[in-house]
Amino acid sequence: MSRHPQPSLPSALVAAAQNAVTELAEAVPHQTAVTWVHAGAVAQHAVQVGFGPAGVSIRSVLDRVAELHPGLAPFGDLAAELDTIAEKTIVEVWRQHQLMPDDHQIRWWTYPLGDLYQTLSCEARKNRALCQTPWWISELLLHVSMDRAAEVWQRPLLIDPACGTGHLLIESFHRVYRGSGRGITDDGRDVADALGCVHGVDLDPYAVLVARYRLLTMAWADLQHRTDLTALAELPVHVAAANSLLAEDEPLLEHGGYHVVVTNPPYVTPKDATVRERIRGRYPEVCHQRYCLALPFHALMMRLLVDGGWCAQLTANSFMKREFGRKYIEQWLPQYDMQWVIDTSGVYIPGHGTPTVILVHRNQPPSSDTVRTVVGHRGEPRVPDDPAQGLVWQAIRQAVYNRESAERFVRGAEAAWRADHPGTAPEPPQVLAPRETPRQLNLFDLLEIPDTAA
Repeated sequence: MSRHPQPSLPSALVAAAQNAVTELAEAVPHQTAVTWVHAGAVAQHAVQVGFGPAGVSIRSVLDRVAELHPGLAPFGDLAAELDTIAEKTIVEVWRQHQLMPDDHQIRWWTYPLGDLYQTLSCEARKNRALCQTPWWISELLLHVSMDRAAEVWQRPLLIDPACGTGHLLIESFHRVYRGSGRGITDDGRDVADALGCVHGVDLDPYAVLVARYRLLTMAWADLQHRTDLTALAELPVHVAAANSLLAEDEPLLEHGGYHVVVTNPPYVTPKDATVRERIRGRYPEVCHQRYCLALPFHALMMRLLVDGGWCAQLTANSFMKREFGRKYIEQWLPQYDMQWVIDTSGVYIPGHGTPTVILVHRNQPPSSDTVRTVVGHRGEPRVPDDPAQGLVWQAIRQAVYNRESAERFVRGAEAAWRADHPGTAPEPPQVLAPRETPRQLNLFDLLEIPDTAA
């Protein structure tokens, strides 16, 4: 399946959906109204891709979707909750507006479903810090982590412990499936194997439900000409609703179980004092003063990895500039093999109001006394029409890909040399750009380094 632009939501559609939520919220809790209206969008999409029959009620479509896979069963509960009046309000929205454009590829990638939920749910945004990761950010995160892990392990297992509605999971499944090198099988085992490599956990049960639906939609795009819908029920979908930081009995959060951990963690400071102290007790090595959740999430990510596994995240850069990050920087980070520090504070990322940085580590002691960095000192000159083509982002992307390509060439050359010259080692070539920063660098000062790439 080819790559596509990630479309923005039409303003008229958003306004109509928000008005419906407001109307329904007069009788039910706001978050319930959000899930009802969003479930109407799921029903509309399900009809488009053949998951449900056309010309029937939303409740009937949701009941049909719930029967496709055990992980989608909660859609049946939503259907049971809807009364006739609520369904009429929801039908009016989706009769007048189409969430998924007619573009065939966008229909399968389902980004608008995730983006709509973030737009409608103020509870998810404010209390759970839901913020979708654009595909082009996901692509780079996976390039510097999963692609590297695939050089070591044949079928690297990946988890996103703050997966939301599944933007990163969708990209991961696509990457695993297309990069597996396996031929297409009549029984769909190729699709099942790729799905089995992708795992996610999130605190929001409805976001988890949407993520499961999206993964199955992507799988069906590759299976539809080989089998019928009954095959979906047997596919592995490893996405669970749990508090990743505090859960003790969630199988997907077993320590040391993954080769790759990739996420865009919540950046907020825990508001509930009890929860804040429970997290501090679980992750004392990184939680200092009024810490933000990104720090314990990083500690969790490293715990989830096998030895030598890869960790990549888009996170807030506030830890570099505030006192709560000092313990994390000076005591905890130096234990691990930092691969990249990529300053994305100047990148225009829709929906992200917090300056960010990409951190990439391996779960092993430092392998070098240098760290690769991409640092900028200016933002976009104007808001780009297509954020993926922004000048700053493209400069960052080119710097990272150029360096990774050069190092891949070096690794290949070294392997060939060793094959031809057993017992000897080649002279290591010099790869100069982007800058290599001394590992001892105080990251509180990182953003003051002169521009090198962006």
